[in-house]
Amino acid sequence: MNEYADLTAQRLADGAPRVSEGSEALRTALDALTEQQTDPTVLRDLLEAVLLVGQGLDLNEALQRITEVAAAVLDAQYCALGVRGPERGLQAFVYTGIPPEIRAEMGRLPVGRGVLGELLDHPEVLRIQHLAEHPASVGFPPHHPPMDTFLGAPIIVRGELFGSIYLTEKQSAPEFTEQDEQIVSVLAVAVGIAVENARMYERQRTRHRWMEILVHRGSEAMAGIAVEDTLNGLCGDVAALTGAVDVYVVTAEGGEPRLHGHTGRAVDPAAIAWPGLAFSVSEVDGEAAGWLRSGARWKTAQPMQLTPGDFGAIVLTHVDRPIWEPEELAGLAGVARVASLTVAYSEQQQLARELEMLEDRHRIARDLHDHVIQRLFAIGMSLQTMQAAPDQVEGRVAQVIDDLDATIGQIRTSIFDLQSASVHGAPVTLRRKVLDVIAELARHAPIVPSASFIGPVDTLVPDSLAPHIEAVLREGLSNALRHSGGDRIGVRIVAADVLTVEVSDNGCGIPPRAAYRGLDNLTMRADQCDGNFTVDSRPGGGTTLIWEVPLDPS
Repeated sequence: MNEYADLTAQRLADGAPRVSEGSEALRTALDALTEQQTDPTVLRDLLEAVLLVGQGLDLNEALQRITEVAAAVLDAQYCALGVRGPERGLQAFVYTGIPPEIRAEMGRLPVGRGVLGELLDHPEVLRIQHLAEHPASVGFPPHHPPMDTFLGAPIIVRGELFGSIYLTEKQSAPEFTEQDEQIVSVLAVAVGIAVENARMYERQRTRHRWMEILVHRGSEAMAGIAVEDTLNGLCGDVAALTGAVDVYVVTAEGGEPRLHGHTGRAVDPAAIAWPGLAFSVSEVDGEAAGWLRSGARWKTAQPMQLTPGDFGAIVLTHVDRPIWEPEELAGLAGVARVASLTVAYSEQQQLARELEMLEDRHRIARDLHDHVIQRLFAIGMSLQTMQAAPDQVEGRVAQVIDDLDATIGQIRTSIFDLQSASVHGAPVTLRRKVLDVIAELARHAPIVPSASFIGPVDTLVPDSLAPHIEAVLREGLSNALRHSGGDRIGVRIVAADVLTVEVSDNGCGIPPRAAYRGLDNLTMRADQCDGNFTVDSRPGGGTTLIWEVPLDPS
């Protein structure tokens, strides 16, 4: 018999080394059984029951299995297990033995009053021959099955009362015996170990779920996903994990409330009473019920750390008061940090875009000064020289008209560049692509190439030609900027029956023995589009690249 006791205690101790006090209590209870010369068959059945209790890690399944095993070992018609709540009472109650049709007529389950409450107040084994005669008995509600004999034991987990196990109606005897007390004591200790293992598993699984949210949502901002999509997804993840009705991400930047993310419908952030700078759980009064839905009346607020002077919070709503475990609190704090970083990253990106736009406008202003104003000045000088040479007026006027047309084209390009630089999220047009390529290649160059567009470039040129045009620009501008030595480089895009891409400079020209590998690639691109590519270069007279392809008139 001692062999059975030692084996049972050892198996449980090996399975739960963190609960050594449980193993010691189990050994004590088993020793008491052996001293009573308990039938080996009973000990064998008890060993099997203890091993069954310890199977599996899901807490809800474990509690239900415990009631069924205990009822079978102690030959009780009914068995139940109550889980103690944060305040006096039961927050969960599982049972076995009551048929579904009777359960449907019983109404609400026990909450910890009467004899059940006696075990919560005095956690020790309680055996009663007649329930109705016990001083703590308060009777049964209507339609409750009759119960007379009773045996109960507390379930202790890490030195704290987790709940109690209750058995009624001994089937093979008029009442429960002292041996049954010892058996239920053994089962209660085994249940405590099994519950602790299941709770540890639940904690680990909860940590893993929170980590998945942090890893998944924390990297979305760097992947280019919109901040609104990230925070809405984050709210949905938190709601699914915590059972919240709604989750909101709100901030008060500069005293102005703002809603960044939410589940369900959007609400006015000013309607959410500000939670302060510490974690809080509070019940919302009826006056603020306008922003709540689906019966929610409890609000949890997890503060977010933003820039100095600004603050925010993740606000969750629940129907009942939520009970936050340490793992959940740590997860909420981590999610709040991710939300804070996402908001801060979005603000930094917006600031970077504004700085980029200012830099772009500065470049455009420089282009206007370097090209347009100088051209206008040159046109004025040309008009002045007409007074000294009246016989050349006709030819000079024609040249002035051409220069004015080119200047107008440059002004139009600058105006378009200013307008398109301010529009974010709009489709990228061919003009914008050309200007972006020029800005990219000339970023560190001493001169900035000019650009002019003639004809409906953005509407007439198909998207399929965009890669070819970009290749022509990159090859032509790279060569001009690195090798020409000129102080003037121009790009001209003409859209008519034929698309013409022209890159010209006033540099030294292409040496006679220079390799044409890059330019040969542009010839191949022109051939693919049934077009033509020519190079006009004279030593000391500059270079002009002309890439032409036909446009479909349809």
